[in-house]
Amino acid sequence: MADNCFDNQPHENVDNCPNDEISGGLATTLFHIPVAFVETFTLPTATTLEGRLTIAAAGIVPKTGKGWKSIDVLVDENELKAPLIGNKGNKKLTSEVGIYIPGFKKKTIGFIDAFKNTPTIYAIPDANGQIWIVGTKLLPAFIDASDATSGKTMADNSGVPATIKSNAKLYAYDGEITVTADTP
Repeated sequence: MADNCFDNQPHENVDNCPNDEISGGLATTLFHIPVAFVETFTLPTATTLEGRLTIAAAGIVPKTGKGWKSIDVLVDENELKAPLIGNKGNKKLTSEVGIYIPGFKKKTIGFIDAFKNTPTIYAIPDANGQIWIVGTKLLPAFIDASDATSGKTMADNSGVPATIKSNAKLYAYDGEITVTADTP
């Protein structure tokens, strides 16, 4: 055991090449699975800067017969955040994603109604292809705010903007998301 709790603190360079193409933005598909449908969710144990936030490829396993579902979200209207909260000396990372589900329709509003209080895990790829996870089995994500709108004019967006938050930190997922087909 270390004499000081900071003795094993990862101390690495965080390099960036200005010639690397790093795109902002998110994909136009959000994935979700209720926590009740998840068999195992293995959190990272590595202590490196990247490893401490990376869930391995087989780290999220749905229960038999259950799986991920997808939601189409409006291009250029979604944002992923990893807010730092708490008092000095007691800071914690959390996670949130702001989305816009297009269409003021029964199904889009019905999703918000059905999932407004459901403990859920959300996944969304960024523009660079990395899948990010909001919520864990222990600290799930919840819809924090939503304000469905028809829009006022033809030029306005019609649909459901929503903010989804979790007290869990934001995790990168190195696995694949497989969407299960809807059953009648």
